Amino acid sequence: MNKLIIGVLLCFMYLPFYAQVQVDVNLNVKHTVGNISEFDRSKFITIHANQVENEWDGDNFVTDLRDDFLNGYDVYLGRNTGSITWNLNNIGEDPIRSGFADPNEIVTKGSNTRNNYASKTDLHSYESRKANHVMAAQLHPFWTGESQRATSVTGWELANATATGEYMGRFFNEFHGGNGEPIPKWIEVINEPAYEELGGKSNFTNSLQEVADFHVEVADAIRVQNPNLKIGGYTVAFPDFETGDFQRWINRDKLFIDVAGEKMDFWSWHLYDFPVFGGKKDLRSGSNLEATFDMHDQYSLIKLGETKPYVISEYGSQTHDLRNEQWSPYRDWLFMAAQNGQMMSYMERPNDIAIAIPFTIVKAEWGYNSTTGIPYVSRLMRKANEPASYTGEWVYTERVKFYDLWKNVKGTRIDTKATDLDIQVDAYIDGNKGYVILNNLEFSAATIDLNVFDNYNVAITSILKRHLTLSGNIPVLEEESVITAISSVELGSQSTMILEYTFDNDIIIDETSDEVKYFADSYLQPIQANQAVTFNINGVAKPTTYGEAVLRVSIGRDHGSVLKPVVTVNNVDITVPEDWRGYDQAQKNRFFGTLEIPVAYDVLNTNNVISVAFPDAGGHVSSVAMQVFNFSSNIREFTPEKLPTNNYTIKAIDATCNNQDNGMLSISTIVGQNYNAVVSSAGYNESFNFSNNLSVENLKVGSYTIVITLPSFPDYKMEFSVQIREPESLTVSSKLTVDKNAVFLNLKGGVKYFVALNGKEIQTGANEIELALEEGINKLKVTTDKNCQGVYEETIFIDKSYSIYPNPVKEELSIVVTEKLRNSSAYVYDITGKLILRKEIDSTENSILVNGLGKGVYIIVFKRNKEKVGASKFVVE
Repeated sequence: MNKLIIGVLLCFMYLPFYAQVQVDVNLNVKHTVGNISEFDRSKFITIHANQVENEWDGDNFVTDLRDDFLNGYDVYLGRNTGSITWNLNNIGEDPIRSGFADPNEIVTKGSNTRNNYASKTDLHSYESRKANHVMAAQLHPFWTGESQRATSVTGWELANATATGEYMGRFFNEFHGGNGEPIPKWIEVINEPAYEELGGKSNFTNSLQEVADFHVEVADAIRVQNPNLKIGGYTVAFPDFETGDFQRWINRDKLFIDVAGEKMDFWSWHLYDFPVFGGKKDLRSGSNLEATFDMHDQYSLIKLGETKPYVISEYGSQTHDLRNEQWSPYRDWLFMAAQNGQMMSYMERPNDIAIAIPFTIVKAEWGYNSTTGIPYVSRLMRKANEPASYTGEWVYTERVKFYDLWKNVKGTRIDTKATDLDIQVDAYIDGNKGYVILNNLEFSAATIDLNVFDNYNVAITSILKRHLTLSGNIPVLEEESVITAISSVELGSQSTMILEYTFDNDIIIDETSDEVKYFADSYLQPIQANQAVTFNINGVAKPTTYGEAVLRVSIGRDHGSVLKPVVTVNNVDITVPEDWRGYDQAQKNRFFGTLEIPVAYDVLNTNNVISVAFPDAGGHVSSVAMQVFNFSSNIREFTPEKLPTNNYTIKAIDATCNNQDNGMLSISTIVGQNYNAVVSSAGYNESFNFSNNLSVENLKVGSYTIVITLPSFPDYKMEFSVQIREPESLTVSSKLTVDKNAVFLNLKGGVKYFVALNGKEIQTGANEIELALEEGINKLKVTTDKNCQGVYEETIFIDKSYSIYPNPVKEELSIVVTEKLRNSSAYVYDITGKLILRKEIDSTENSILVNGLGKGVYIIVFKRNKEKVGASKFVVE
């Protein structure tokens, strides 16, 4: 039996009534995807740089920046677009073949470059940090289509795509290997060719044909020189498949697969969130990213019979609205928030991702705008005096906090599960170390109830909690060392937390969860109102008795369309969640995302029929896939010990009025199970079965006992006591300020009060309120939202010719009058109208001893020549 090693078994939570997220971590269960179960830092913890770049050197805050950053944070080198481009711009044309690079000069320059590298022995130790290194050609001068440019130094143009490919193949042969740098693992044909050529992000009519043909010819020519290189493309900047109701997909990415797919060893993408784009958010993180991968993979499988790995050679965020501003910590935060959210999605598909490289350049001095004084945005380093001035030594930007957060993570991936798709979770075990990663895609903070299960009674010796979040406009990496178990954490908006556990023994991993994704045999189906679209997912293997599945239905629809379809799997109705991963996409042009729908393992067959229907027309079902998790044992087997500490939230709702039997009890649970609740009181005893939520209505006022049991576990019982009350009568006490400019009201009995003064009404939920008064008569009326609580009315006459204080009073009542009331008489009456005492007012300041009076309300009346000229009430305590 799994043992819960985090948190107390159960506790009762009172108001406020809100949902929390449960995260389960199974320490002993290895999670494998496509035979990969280890965290590969060379894929995921990377920088857009090469170790030979001069930008590592210079006036840095540390003596050896390469060592401090790459070794200190355990970072791998990702991509180089400079050397292959710089050398082409400086190599002459073949004197025999017009439009081709001179082979002899390539050999000479390549030899010189290798020898130069060989002499820099201090750089050789970083070769191990280039396990997945990418090299890409810039658009110019490699592109030979429309808008072609000559080499910037030697001034000649490549003849055609074959000439481009020949140069690239020769470059890798002559400039790498031997005593030179290692040959890059991944070769991108050209960087973002469609960005300039095909009309930008919103265009969906221009064809990618010329770019696709170019890739085919370049790949063929490279392989003539070196058949072992892995070549890919098309380094797309905006894979926005849904644009133009998927016309962009048809004219670009589908066309590229059709034309060049067989020649590509991998797909090359650039993926960015736009968190500040014309005052709007246009984010890819979340369901949009999932739908993009699924659609591309499914069509690749249909067309080519296989999926191919992805080189994500740039990702993060582009902060358009802040681009022309000086460096700021907040801009770095926007990048890291996107970086963490996207990387968690990449980590879920380690078999598909060759490498993912955040677009962070070391210093990017080449991007400094000397006219505006604006440095390049995407930098690891900045000048110490920025943003005030571009001066001082080089120090880290805030982006280093991403690497600091992740610097220790390694090990074997283990099983995790969250009750909310907006909370991304992953975890790894390395000996007696465990790393639980939580990322919040929501724009609000979340409370995470954390359950860590182990079969072998390991004990926690310490936990290092590291939380990358935003404080004001500054990203902060909060650290806290904890020696006791953590059952709940607060995860900030768009924030990431890594909990580093140290256990008293190595964790034993002897159970497995093997994940396989199966795609349907058709894709991109139009949606018609009330017409089911049918998909077949065949060849599903269930080698074990236990498991779970997630149906992935990706859709592209206009805003306002229904996003929750009716779904069946093998004629079994499937409950579709209300939510999806990430935000609502409301500020994107349309919704394009994946609905992740749990499916019971026993519903799956070898061949499966999926039906998807919407009540309204428009848009497409872009892809359908089934994610299947095969378990070595019943790792989801439920025991009461697995319930989170705050599983139950019980809310008592009072009766609306006296003598009304309409009280309510509501029970909600974090974990859905087959519960039974017995609700009892004097003259009342009822039993209810429920799974997640229960409402019991029409209850009398009184005390109630709630006993919750799990019929499958006879020994389990939780008991709670609650009270349903009837509303109090409305009680109002009023007190004038000394200057009589306002009245203080103390309100009791209600939840919502309606206070009318001189015909003007306000609503309040406060129990104290101050109201400004007018000279003369002020009419006050107070009610609540329940008529049965009564009405309070008072007329307050304000005459500023006198004042009395203190009020309430115990010993002596002071009376201050203007000349108007001098030489008058003050009469004190009790509440029945009986005269208690009389005082002559012969000066502006007077007093009356009241310590002999009984406690209660009294009226003081001022008279001159037997004519009433003022009156007020006071209270004796």
